Amino acid sequence: MHTRETFHTGLSGLKESIVSLGNQVNEAFIQAMEAFITNDLAKFKEIKENDARINQQEIQINEKATVLIARQQPVASDLRKIIVAYKVSSDLERVGDLAVDICKAAGRIPMTELEIDTSLLSQMSELASEMISKALIAYEQGNVLEAQKIAQLDDKVDEMYSQFVKKIFNIVISEQLEIEQVTQLAFISRYIERIADYATNIAELIIYEVNGKYFDLN
Repeated sequence: MHTRETFHTGLSGLKESIVSLGNQVNEAFIQAMEAFITNDLAKFKEIKENDARINQQEIQINEKATVLIARQQPVASDLRKIIVAYKVSSDLERVGDLAVDICKAAGRIPMTELEIDTSLLSQMSELASEMISKALIAYEQGNVLEAQKIAQLDDKVDEMYSQFVKKIFNIVISEQLEIEQVTQLAFISRYIERIADYATNIAELIIYEVNGKYFDLN
């Protein structure tokens, strides 16, 4: 009995670490978009530097998960939870990487030179950030119903992404704007869309953890 209690305590701590990591990468994403809008070069640098800390946290989470497997020899259902922990932490780390990618792309197109309305990008990023937040809550609670709702938000992000890409390339054709500016904006919109995809991936993992079955929500 003591061994089982020790395992579940370790599993609970592992999940707490993952949620903490998720909150940090989501904040990095939010800050990256704010820095993009305000052309805050100092914030770009700060986000890039903090990414190393996020990467280290993912490594520590994986080490905790490995120790749990080695010391506790979990049964199949518990092993599934640890496998999901590996995958969720990996997806969250990738969101952190995409926040850095947004900073890199934004740094190549100063807002003082930007001639394209980016309000749709802001809406996309707010929705993608909401998806990450909802995914973290659903993961912490093991809430399958809330996880399933995330896919509906992903459809909205995909639609916004398509609208934005069409918009900027139509502007290029009609007004002959700088191709580098448009290219970097297309990258940023793609990075946001990918962050929403990672939130959906986490939702799928929540369902797998709880039910033992994999469902494609995309």
